[in-house]
Amino acid sequence: MLYIVPTPVGNLEDITLRAIRLLKTTHIIISEDTRHTRKLMKLLEIENKPKYIDFTRNHEFNLVPIEAALKTILVAEEEEKEPIEILVVSDSGTPGISDPGIEIIRLAQDLGVNYTVLPGATAFVPAVVASGITGREFTFLGFLPVKKGRQTQWKEIVISPYPVVFYESVHRIDKCVGELKEYLEPTRKISICREVTKMYETIWIGTVSTLEIDDIKQKGEFVIIVDKAK
Repeated sequence: MLYIVPTPVGNLEDITLRAIRLLKTTHIIISEDTRHTRKLMKLLEIENKPKYIDFTRNHEFNLVPIEAALKTILVAEEEEKEPIEILVVSDSGTPGISDPGIEIIRLAQDLGVNYTVLPGATAFVPAVVASGITGREFTFLGFLPVKKGRQTQWKEIVISPYPVVFYESVHRIDKCVGELKEYLEPTRKISICREVTKMYETIWIGTVSTLEIDDIKQKGEFVIIVDKAK
């Protein structure tokens, strides 16, 4: 069985009991960065020694070793051997949300490998709730394009009939604040959540007209929520 396992986005105590149990028994862990996953195992005092496979290396995605690993699940099933457990984990949050983990799920579908997705940590859900902007429908964009397509994305945000949620990195938060003020009407409500669940978490809530770059500490990772167009 293939398990898609969320890991904490900041606070180690947010990991689930089920995730810990699987980490203790799994045969293979497919990780965004195996160094990060090994550190997590150490912090959780888990002594299991699974095989580790990177699903990204040097910013490139390689499905070949992953496909070989997934096929071991099928072989074990066909030969009625002990079931093989494989976990997919990101550095933080839920694999498949704004990272290449979605390609592993598609590969499992193509191969006919059974999988299940555990509920758990994501940065945008607590950020949306904390904003108070919406408790129902919204559009999640992940990270905005860095260059090509970014302006088009902003034009779509301007007229969106639903609140829009997206991630931004510390390297572009200054630019993002400028774009919020450039593209959106002054009365549009926004929320900027920084370092969700971490010790120095901050949440700024206000309107475009009251937002200044000095209000936002330029450190960490950010979740931006923009209210719908009026």
